[in-house]
Amino acid sequence: MVQDVAQWIGAPGPYLSKVFHALGKARLVDTKRGRKGGVILVRPAKEITLEEIANAMDGDEWRTSCLLGLTVCSDERACPVHAFWTEERTRIYNELKQCSLADVARFERTHRLAHPPAESVSQE
Repeated sequence: MVQDVAQWIGAPGPYLSKVFHALGKARLVDTKRGRKGGVILVRPAKEITLEEIANAMDGDEWRTSCLLGLTVCSDERACPVHAFWTEERTRIYNELKQCSLADVARFERTHRLAHPPAESVSQE
């Protein structure tokens, strides 16, 4: 199943396996190995936010880290883009919390998946 999804979206299988592992560790999906294995959402897609998925993949450090990568960056000792990044981080976080996996699936059904990747289109 992971290989089928990887082929459909054009992602390397090993990478997608790591993605599913991270999502499983965050208890967003349940995975079963073997011939009849697969991946299933632990909760309905409308209850899983993109913020949860982002945290599962990258942790929540992005919400506090400096855009320029400085180890010391705060309101008291701000880098040149501190105010901008603080505001944008809040905006991004709020958008990710508002958007569910069901919203993404709905978009994909109406836009992207209607047109499969060129590699999977038959040349007959």
